[in-house]
Amino acid sequence: MSTYIRPSRVPYYWKAQPSVTPDPLDPVTRTVTEVFIWSGDITNQPADSTYQIVKTPLNSSNLVIMDLAQLINDFIINVYDGTYTTNVYYVNTSTVFSKADGTAIGTAVTLPNTMAFSKGYGFFNEGANPYFTSAIAPSTLPAISAGYASDNYEIQIPIQEKIVLPIIVTKTSGGTTEEINVDFFNGSRADAVAGNNPVKSVTVQNVGNDSDQYIKYVDNVQASTAPQTEAQWDELVDQTWSGEIENQSEAPTRSVFWCPENNHPTTYITINRSGQVGQAVIKVNYLRKTKFEPYKITFVNRYGALEDFWTAGANQQSFNSKGDTFKRNLLVVPDAYGATQPAYNTDAHQYVTFAEQGRKSISLHTGLIPEENNKVLTQLFLSQKIWITYYQTQAQRDANEPLIIEPVVLKSKSLQYKTHITEKVIEYKMDFNLAYDEINQVR
Repeated sequence: MSTYIRPSRVPYYWKAQPSVTPDPLDPVTRTVTEVFIWSGDITNQPADSTYQIVKTPLNSSNLVIMDLAQLINDFIINVYDGTYTTNVYYVNTSTVFSKADGTAIGTAVTLPNTMAFSKGYGFFNEGANPYFTSAIAPSTLPAISAGYASDNYEIQIPIQEKIVLPIIVTKTSGGTTEEINVDFFNGSRADAVAGNNPVKSVTVQNVGNDSDQYIKYVDNVQASTAPQTEAQWDELVDQTWSGEIENQSEAPTRSVFWCPENNHPTTYITINRSGQVGQAVIKVNYLRKTKFEPYKITFVNRYGALEDFWTAGANQQSFNSKGDTFKRNLLVVPDAYGATQPAYNTDAHQYVTFAEQGRKSISLHTGLIPEENNKVLTQLFLSQKIWITYYQTQAQRDANEPLIIEPVVLKSKSLQYKTHITEKVIEYKMDFNLAYDEINQVR
């Protein structure tokens, strides 16, 4: 089992060298590397390789260096359909070193361990070959401690929506099962840090050998979520809880409201690894209802996990079409003697359009957000897969109407960071194109 998850959107350089020292007078002249890529059980490595790479060592080095990530990246396809699942793929290699006469040098060389890859990436200042792990708490780069597979530590979310957190859970180098503890609280930050009275606790483990065990998702929905109708919730709030403004010391930006997905409001969340000192503390701000319907943006973040970001500001939809035209001859010329004269149909199109196609666009304003969300927006702008989910009213929920989820492409290409020092309040506008044509031309 892999101790790390490697990101596939940045290079992973694998240095392969012979198992024995070659004779300087008869060095390595050719290498053949078999690359195996698969998902599922780690023990089900395919018999046939996915790629075969033939390389010649540079100068007299007797070794070769390969970028494995670019081979794996195309295999990892993430799709969001309302459920949270993430693809992770295994990779292994086998390299044979040969002399000029074709004789093998030593035995075939493989990776030290079968490696797991997600559709993530590392930043430039993290150095070469970054990785994500929950098995250790590294103090130096390029290791990235990532029990919490997100950089959002102040979540904005509508009252009626559940909180979904992505978690990376790996195993130790000895194969010991790791445990990541996620606790939801409805009190103060001090109580959450102290671990006092969580309203829900979840322990996440990497069980077995399957590739789907590396990235998991945790939510704050209780086993029982009744009452669920809007009237029942209004009565419950009136009778038992009237709302509470955050302490002034915590720089309040929102009122804390009751969460209808849970019979307790979630104010703080803590995440930690069993036996590890220190934890991630996440603050939750519930968005108050305004005249604008909120939208949920789900995207693949830097860890290769699905992450939610809610917008609560103004929104606008538009439609653009394009096509070509040609000018045709409408004249009908008689081809026989008679009284008929040349003519044309005045109701016909002299200019004819063809290849007409269109795409819808949507512009979203974030609403007022904390400065800490700048990191989240950076990863949203760098994401290759984004979806927008339309907000559901309580009546739509009660009627079990399906979610409206649209795959989109971010049209905005620049983000000028705002801070509370200069702008006082922070709000961004983002433009998206739907990731499909309006007229079905899928063939």
